[in-house]
Formats: sequence, C-alpha cells, structure tokens
Amino acid sequence: MEFQPQLAEQQGTAPQFFPGTQGFPGGSGTERRLSQLERQMERLNRQVERLDRRVSRIERQLGYTRPDYYDLPEHKGYYG
Repeated sequence: MEFQPQLAEQQGTAPQFFPGTQGFPGGSGTERRLSQLERQMERLNRQVERLDRRVSRIERQLGYTRPDYYDLPEHKGYYG
C-alpha cells in the first residue's frame, strides 16, 4: 500500500510501510528492510568500483583517455 498521509490522518492509523509491519519507521520489518537495502547498496558500490577499475585498465591498454565533459564547447546544452 502506498503511503498516503491524508488517508492515514483521516483513519487515525499509522501508515503501513512494508507488509506485516504496523507503525512508523523503526518497526522490525522496516529496520530489516533498511539494513538489507544498505547491504545491497554497499555490494553494488563495490561492483561499480571494480568495473570502473576494469574499464580504466582497458582504456589505458588502448591508449584512450576519457574526455573531461565539462570542457566540451557545447557543455551548456547538457548541464544548463
């Protein structure tokens, strides 16, 4: 169920953030989900770092250097 503040206020009940949990963040289900997402984020960050190092190594082998996108003449079109 999506969080709808006005609905929760009318009914006088706390919104349900995750199935099986009642109440505001801090319920055991919410904490469990939060730590699960934090672990997943750390894992993905490590994966990104590994891939970035791999790409850099391949780029060095090919003699390719990444352009500095902010120095491109038409960068205003991309960055406002």
